Amino acid sequence: MSNNKNIIVDNDARKIIPNNFGDVMSLRTTTLLLPDEFSGLERICLTANGNLQRILSSWFNKTVTVDIIKNKSVDIKTESRIKTLVATNKKEVSSKNINYNQKNNECNNELPILKRFDREVNLICEGKIICNAISDVIIRDHKVVQLIEHDGLGIGQLFRYLDKLPSFHLHHIGRTTKIWWRDYSLHIFGVECHIKETFPNNLFVNGWLNNDDNNNLLYLEKNENENNINDDDDIRIWKLE
Repeated sequence: MSNNKNIIVDNDARKIIPNNFGDVMSLRTTTLLLPDEFSGLERICLTANGNLQRILSSWFNKTVTVDIIKNKSVDIKTESRIKTLVATNKKEVSSKNINYNQKNNECNNELPILKRFDREVNLICEGKIICNAISDVIIRDHKVVQLIEHDGLGIGQLFRYLDKLPSFHLHHIGRTTKIWWRDYSLHIFGVECHIKETFPNNLFVNGWLNNDDNNNLLYLEKNENENNINDDDDIRIWKLE
């Protein structure tokens, strides 16, 4: 008498791929020197290519989850939401200590935009927001549109499902008295993601996560001033492209 049981194997990759961009580390050699205004751990995060969630989880030695705030289709004529140098009090810093050699051969801006998504997620650890990411996702490939609209593929699953390693391009980094951030883009043929990630200062100070009196989470509250930046903030931005 056979003890074999009927086992149903579901090979639909979309059901096992997390709905975030995940580890998408590209195999490439990069030479860089970033400003001394950022600590070593901050520089690691600024140059992380798809493995930021894992880095933060390793630092805190705790689970880091992705909370999707919004993920909606927008008018393809909408300007990118990833904005830098938008306020007159922001100044761009030129530094001889910056050396970021990078190439971007995957951007195909000559193709028409077929679909565009406005996406925002928070990285959460122990109930606290440790990173906010706003993305402008542009689709220029009909096959990818088909996957999203008819096959139900999530935006955050694209790179893994397509088994493509995107090129990584770091555009700006910056900080104020309250926050630090980076603007970067990920590209494969037919898909480009422009992403701005914002972090609270003192994130890597021991005890930050367990400090109930920590008010740095206010940096993510939505108001008329982008990222809660006041006119008297010391704002520094470095252009890396």
